[in-house]
Amino acid sequence: MDARDAAARDGGERGDAEPFLAVRGSVARVRLWAGFAAFVAWINLLFCFEGLLRDQVAYGGGVIHDPLFLAATLAAALLLLASPRIGRSAVRRRAARRGVAESGDSGEAEGPARLSPRRLALWSVAGAVAGVAGVVLSAAVVQDAVPFRVAAMAAGLVAGAFIARFTLWWGAVVSAFDMREVLASLCFAFCVQWLPFIAVVFAGAVGKTVLAAALPLCSGWCLRGFEAAGDLPRKTQDSPLGRADVGKPSATGRIAGALFCFSFVIQFVWTFNVAMTSEPLDEGLFWAVFALVFGASFGIMGLVLALMNRWRMYRMELFYRSAFLFGIAGSCALGVAHEQLFFSYTVVYVAYALIVPTMWVLSWSVVFMQKEDPARVFGRIFGLQYLAFFCAFVVVKLVQASVGAAEAADLLPYFCLGSALVLTVAYVAVLPERTLFLLSPRLFELSHASLDERCRDIAAHYALTARETEIFALLARGRDVGYIEKELFISRNTVNTHRKNLYRKLGIHTQQELLSLIEETLA
Repeated sequence: MDARDAAARDGGERGDAEPFLAVRGSVARVRLWAGFAAFVAWINLLFCFEGLLRDQVAYGGGVIHDPLFLAATLAAALLLLASPRIGRSAVRRRAARRGVAESGDSGEAEGPARLSPRRLALWSVAGAVAGVAGVVLSAAVVQDAVPFRVAAMAAGLVAGAFIARFTLWWGAVVSAFDMREVLASLCFAFCVQWLPFIAVVFAGAVGKTVLAAALPLCSGWCLRGFEAAGDLPRKTQDSPLGRADVGKPSATGRIAGALFCFSFVIQFVWTFNVAMTSEPLDEGLFWAVFALVFGASFGIMGLVLALMNRWRMYRMELFYRSAFLFGIAGSCALGVAHEQLFFSYTVVYVAYALIVPTMWVLSWSVVFMQKEDPARVFGRIFGLQYLAFFCAFVVVKLVQASVGAAEAADLLPYFCLGSALVLTVAYVAVLPERTLFLLSPRLFELSHASLDERCRDIAAHYALTARETEIFALLARGRDVGYIEKELFISRNTVNTHRKNLYRKLGIHTQQELLSLIEETLA
């Protein structure tokens, strides 16, 4: 029996006594899923046409929703993409005030552990004010006028700043936990977020106002609770915060690129359905759409988690495959949107409900495996997501202004084909599954220190040189040759030579086999 069979046997024996994934309730996990669900639900309630900002002047809430959406997505994108530079500047300013020499790896990072209650309260109130302002404007608007659009845009700028700030804070919280502890909580949060959509269909202006104010306040209160109760682990302290990401496109870049493609297609299909269809979806069916989205996402995520628990290993590619399957189906459904709008809406929403949690988990994977700064990882990945929303919305509006709804209907087959091709390219070339495997989900069971120690033990056992050991440790974290070249200040040929030598000593041929060698020792 080889090491893999032994690991599977031992895992099965342990599985009867202890589940692979932690599904038991605790104060920290309840705080995580409740606060995180409130945050993502608030964002989607503002962004979706069927959410809080519907008005009676234009279908989809065009007078208030559109300018608020554009301002919020653009502001969130720019702030998130600029967050690493802003964070480094803040570290340098603090170091200068303390008389410390400027250093990129000083260890200081923006995060919940250094968050003042006053600052968190101010941002929570800012989010609540932006949401309430949008709801009030939607209820008050009686005609399409410039003052309403300007006010909506101002609310959108505040909402975008709130989204960017809370994305980074929640990213720091999620990154600090072991994935086995919070994976089920995250999935549950992404399912629960759709329940307020069902309630909003039956809520009047007062109910929408309460939701717009309560959700960001609840999220802030839960976020504050981690620091107050001391429940936040400190696993991210091992990361070289503030370090530049050098080398060729990393896993972070690939994940961000794939999410950009996916979000662009999803937003394009959404907006096209609303802007170009002659018979919009009956408002009385909105609750049924979101009930189906909740049921489908709950069922699919629950099945994937059950399989992980049974097999005792992380299978992130199952989330990834499911999301892209529904994404392709939603793109094809666009072709019959003018006849089966209910079906098209539901499939697209399910695709979105699956891809976003997938990207949050993959972002955590990069932070853990490659010791990246959480602000850089979450900022880049979700900054491109909001930028994709903005770009797709603008593209549809340009098409609408150029050809009109009638002519655009004739172009539907081409739009469907283009959307499907974009998703296919993203799945095959931008973020292929082999990249997910290089993040080595099985190694999530190790801490940063234990992974480094395991690499040193294997290197000593196989008599690797000091330089080969360095390269071995970087390859174990999914790094490529381009990154290693610049990280160690050696030529690409030198890296390839050392890699060839250590592969020969280890008796392997690929980086995936190197990761498997480490995984075999986990038994």
